[in-house]
Amino acid sequence: MEWDFYLNPVDFSKFESFLGSQKKYLLSDLLEKNEEKLPLCKTEIVLIGVEEDRNAIKKGSAESPDDIRKYLYGLNRISSGFKIRDLGNIKIGKGVNDTYIALKEVFRELKKRKITTVIMGGSQDLTKGISMAFEKEIFRLVAIDPILDLRPGEKTINSDNYLNSIFNKKDKGNSAVVLGYQNYFIDRKELEYSSSLNIQMRRLGKLRDDILESEPFFREADMVGFDLNSIRQAEAPGQYFQSPNGLYPEEACQMIHYAGMGSDIKVAGFFNLIPKLDSSKLSSKLMAHIVWHFLEGFYMRIPEDPAVRTNGFTEYDVSLNDIDFVLCFYKSNKTGRWWMKIVTPGKGDDIFIPCSQKDYEQSCRNEIPDRLLRALRC
Repeated sequence: MEWDFYLNPVDFSKFESFLGSQKKYLLSDLLEKNEEKLPLCKTEIVLIGVEEDRNAIKKGSAESPDDIRKYLYGLNRISSGFKIRDLGNIKIGKGVNDTYIALKEVFRELKKRKITTVIMGGSQDLTKGISMAFEKEIFRLVAIDPILDLRPGEKTINSDNYLNSIFNKKDKGNSAVVLGYQNYFIDRKELEYSSSLNIQMRRLGKLRDDILESEPFFREADMVGFDLNSIRQAEAPGQYFQSPNGLYPEEACQMIHYAGMGSDIKVAGFFNLIPKLDSSKLSSKLMAHIVWHFLEGFYMRIPEDPAVRTNGFTEYDVSLNDIDFVLCFYKSNKTGRWWMKIVTPGKGDDIFIPCSQKDYEQSCRNEIPDRLLRALRC
C-alpha cells in the first residue's frame, strides 16, 4: 500500500512545547525513535488521526486528533520496547464518503497485517468507515455511549445514528454491546428494536455497580468505540451532549484498559471531543489519558483461551436444575479471568463464553446467568 496517498505524517516538532523535561521517558520520544527505526512489519499497534466531522451533530471534533496528541505525547512511554507507531492523519476526502473509504482502506491493510489500530477522531460516524473494512467478516462492536446511536428510518448518516448503516434486520451476523447508556434518553421501543438487531444494552447504573463486569464484553469484541459524551459533563466539558450524569474518568480509563487487554480487538476509536468547547483543555487531557490506558492494556495483553488449551486453568462444574447439561467454568490461574463452557452434544464444538466470577457465583445459587441465556438464544 502507498501510505503517503492516504496519510499525512506527524510533525513531532509541533508538540515539543507540551512535553515535560524528561523527554526520554515520554511516549513522544519513543514514537519519534520508532518512526526512524521500527519498520511497519514489526509494529504491533498504530495511532491514526481522522480530522473529519462533516456528518457530526455538532461540528468541532475535526480539530481533536492533534489536540489529543499534545497531551498523549507527554505521558510515559509504557515501555522502551513498545512496538508502536503514529502513522499520522488520514487525508480528508472531497466528500465524507471519501474519508470513510480512505479510513476503510488504511484499516483493512493494517488488519491484514495483524496490527491493532487506534483511531483518534473526529466524530463517531467514522465507525462506519471502520466497519467497512470487515467487509463480509462477522464482527462484534462494543460501544461506550450514553445513548443508542440508532434511528430507525433515517437514511442520512450522522454521529448519532451511525449504527443504522451497520446493523439491519437483513444481516443477523454482526452484534454489538452498548455500555453506559442512560435510560431516560432512550424509549422502550428503541430498546426492543435494538434487541431484534442483536444489540445488547448495559445501563449506566448497572455498569457502575461493578465496572469489572464490563471486562468479559471486551474479550469478545473486534472493535471498540468510545464516545466522550459518555463522561459526565462536569468532568469533560469539551462535548456536545452535556449530561450531568455519566461515567467518571477513572471508570472510563478502567474500562478502556480492559478493552486494550482484549486479545481479539483489532481497532479502537475515540470520538466526539470538541476542543473549542474545552477552554481548560481538561477534556483533551482526559481523552489522552483514556487512549493511554488502552495502549497500556494492549501492552499487558496475555492471550489465553481454554478452548485451545486448558492447562493453566482451574475447572469448576455446576449443575443447574433448568438446563440439561453440566455448566463448566474455567478460571485462569494467571489473570483470574473466567470463561463458561456450553456443552452441545451432537452439535459440533463446545462453546466457550467469556464471563465473570459473578456468573459462576450466580450459577452456584442455581440461577441462570444472563450471558448463558443470551448464548442459548443465539
